[in-house]
Amino acid sequence: MASIKTVLLLQPARLLHRHPVVQLLQVGLSASGQPVMEEWPVTSALVNQYLKQLAPDARKLLLQLSEGAVAKERSAISLRFDHQQTEPDEQRYTDQQMARYYMQVLGQLRHFSDVLPWYHRVPSLADNRVLTKPCQYHRFAVQLLFELRVDDAEGLTVHTLVQNGRDEQPLTAFRRYHFLLEKEDAYYQLSPKAFFALEWLENALASPAALPPSQLAQQVQQHLQEQGFEVRLTNVLTPADRLEVSPVGRVLLSELNNAFLMFTPQFVYDEWVVEAPYETTTTVKTGGGRLDIVRDAAAEQQLVDNLRSLHPRFASQQNGYFYLSFAEAQKKGWFLQVYHRLLDMNVELRGLDLLRHFKYAPYKPVTVAVLQPADADWWPMQFEVSFGKEKVALHSLQKMLLNGQKAVMLRDGSLGILGEEWMQQYAALVKHSRLSDKSLLVPRWLAICLGHTAEGEATDGSINWQQTLPAEWMQRWRQWQQEERVYDLPAALQHLQLRPYQHRGYEWLRLMSEASAGVILADDMGLGKTLQTICFIQHLLSQDNTARCLVVCPASLMYNWQQEFEKFAPHLAALVHHGAGRSAAQLLETAAPVVVTSYGTLRQDAEVFEQISFACMVADESHQIKNPAAQITRAVQQMKARVRLALSGTPVMNSCNDLFAPFQYLMPGLLGSREFFRREYAYPIEQLHDEEKAGQLQRLLAPFILRRTKQQVASDLPDKVESVLWCHMDADQRLAYESIKEQVRSSVLLEVQQKGLEKGKMSILAGLTKLRQVCNSGELVKDADVFCNESIKTRVLIEELQQLIPSHKALVFSQFTSMLDLLQRDLHAAGMATLRIDGSTPAAERQTLVNQFQADTAAPYVMLISLKAGNAGLNLTAADYVFLFDPWWNVAVENQAIDRTHRIGQQQHVFAYRMICKHTVEEKILQLKERKQKVADTLITTDEGLLQGITEADLAFLFQ
Repeated sequence: MASIKTVLLLQPARLLHRHPVVQLLQVGLSASGQPVMEEWPVTSALVNQYLKQLAPDARKLLLQLSEGAVAKERSAISLRFDHQQTEPDEQRYTDQQMARYYMQVLGQLRHFSDVLPWYHRVPSLADNRVLTKPCQYHRFAVQLLFELRVDDAEGLTVHTLVQNGRDEQPLTAFRRYHFLLEKEDAYYQLSPKAFFALEWLENALASPAALPPSQLAQQVQQHLQEQGFEVRLTNVLTPADRLEVSPVGRVLLSELNNAFLMFTPQFVYDEWVVEAPYETTTTVKTGGGRLDIVRDAAAEQQLVDNLRSLHPRFASQQNGYFYLSFAEAQKKGWFLQVYHRLLDMNVELRGLDLLRHFKYAPYKPVTVAVLQPADADWWPMQFEVSFGKEKVALHSLQKMLLNGQKAVMLRDGSLGILGEEWMQQYAALVKHSRLSDKSLLVPRWLAICLGHTAEGEATDGSINWQQTLPAEWMQRWRQWQQEERVYDLPAALQHLQLRPYQHRGYEWLRLMSEASAGVILADDMGLGKTLQTICFIQHLLSQDNTARCLVVCPASLMYNWQQEFEKFAPHLAALVHHGAGRSAAQLLETAAPVVVTSYGTLRQDAEVFEQISFACMVADESHQIKNPAAQITRAVQQMKARVRLALSGTPVMNSCNDLFAPFQYLMPGLLGSREFFRREYAYPIEQLHDEEKAGQLQRLLAPFILRRTKQQVASDLPDKVESVLWCHMDADQRLAYESIKEQVRSSVLLEVQQKGLEKGKMSILAGLTKLRQVCNSGELVKDADVFCNESIKTRVLIEELQQLIPSHKALVFSQFTSMLDLLQRDLHAAGMATLRIDGSTPAAERQTLVNQFQADTAAPYVMLISLKAGNAGLNLTAADYVFLFDPWWNVAVENQAIDRTHRIGQQQHVFAYRMICKHTVEEKILQLKERKQKVADTLITTDEGLLQGITEADLAFLFQ
């Protein structure tokens, strides 16, 4: 008896070609038992004859895949192409439209797969045969997500993952036929959005050399995220940092199977510990991306060879570690000899105090510590520790403490234990001092935190710390603690009226520099860290008129510094060293006493900067150098400067690890090695919540960090402080601005010349608006080929808000609601929740949003407001910071915006910032206000009256 069924035959390789993609297929056995496999075209008659079980809707869908229906669709596509002007390539256009057609039809047809069996015809994966066999067509479309990685050698790599429910598989695990994915005889259909994203991605990666990999990665990331896809960054879109340093060899001691003493060689590259097997480069993940550690084969092999030579049994041990029985290790004092031999070889020993099969000495440590007079930054100290009659070698003591050990091996093989009382009293002193013969060399600044209370009194009667600093300094230190005046401002700045806390900050900078200590001025944003620093720099330069000072800051703040020098110390010329036109010769030969540069420029020109010895170096926004492995951090630390300062409103952004690199720049060695700091402080504090360790670190660093919050100095502040927050465009945004400015200038000036100012005012207003938009973001300019979505203002705003949240709340105003859309997106991407009020917000909903924002301690901490919607009627006193993202030329409107928070009920001081792009029409408006107040008054009334009274000369100035 015949057994034949009719199924659908899918031939995915024919997709987008003229051959039918789907046919009818009869398969089974004939009455004689012979196999049957016969193809038929999809026609109305055959579908009605052989697929009677299909519902009418399914039959209608299937007939849309007939040869005639497909040909008809192609003709319609061709006709549409003839009438459209947006796509120059007919084949590309046809393929895109046919893909849409097939996706729609097959996408609906797959829902009938339970009553409509599928077969497919595909090449065999094992050989060259073509197979026809059953397959499945899943009902639901699958989604995609993308992983981006930038590699120094490989450029941008994009890994595409297919999401099917919770399952994720690489796209490469499937055979792909345009929008169809096949694996193990099962088909999955991509959504149209996913398919066209893949098409776009393939085109974008077709010629990757056209853009630098990091730039291309940013472009790809932004496009995919705008389309709603999840994008994972395996290294935060930056090439891996490369670490090339000599390793520190160390040996980890442990017990194996409760019977053997095991020696494991380890190699410490900066803070990173690696073990065998050897490889040329070891890649590790960091908080900011990846780090490629270049392994030193010779150094590693030397340590392994040295260990192998310690005992005959080690010669045959090839497991990456060495071991001996406890009896052999103690035989004839072998372990004691090896212990001292390794210390003499500068090999760190770890784990000694965790061993359980060695005896402990019955003696307590006896310590002699005598500080010897000196007139230098490092003071010698006689320091001896004894267990019974045996003195511990000082270098052994320091090494074992730096290794985190609390036990020292004595000559009789016993372990001398340093108790908690001894550790609290002496451990920090030994760890943070240098060795000189049989003495410690104690840094003068270490004496400040170990030897004095806040009032300047000695804390340890056994050590005379008072002599480390001159009596005159100690007297001024006590006066400063008691808030008495210690120093007057430099003569050149006597005209300045510093607030009391600012004057104390200036005095503190002077006092700590006289003690040879580098410091972090960590006042809240808006309290005048820049002004206090300028006063200190003026003091240094008044002592030596040939000295030079260096200020390093983010590029967006360089001109803020230059303007602040012009405002408060105009006699101190500040040279900005930045940009393509900068000159190494000018930097080396300039007479300017102050040089201002960006972190990026310092890294690029490090060899030039290293030729200069600066009297003072200032690292502004010092969280920029919190990553010790970053090239920028290493470049900053290499500079020559007698006095080093750091400024940061947020010295600790994520964890106490953020403190290590800045203090390594300020006072190298204060916190030991990076590994020591992580083991000694960071790990116990962050992971174990060790309050004692947190207290030790706080006592160690307290003298060198001065932080005042707005609440602490409230009595010194005016009710409202208004400032300009300068923003310096990157190259791409600058190019976009200059391009649009040229277009606007030529068209506007020509129209004014032909029609006069009065008739050309609408074009002028439109041109000014377009320039203001590109200052905000290239994404706002829709009718010009900007090719740039950069926004320096957004980047600066996010940096400022990250310092404020969650301690403060902020209002952000913009004239453009489309800019609020972009800010909402970017702030959310940065992890900051927002509320928003604009013209489309219903009146009834506004008060609900206000009440939510006014909640004292609750998020969100940022309110986005359009200027016109938020210029009246809102009480937002929970905010104490206001950012005018695109300042309105109408001062009254600006003040109304600021007064949403600066009003009755406000119990905090308000800081308002106008965000202005340097060297743009925004800055020229400010200059015009100063130069020509009458015209400025006209410019800042309303849109309608914006240009009344303006002259052609003023217009040329605005567009120059």
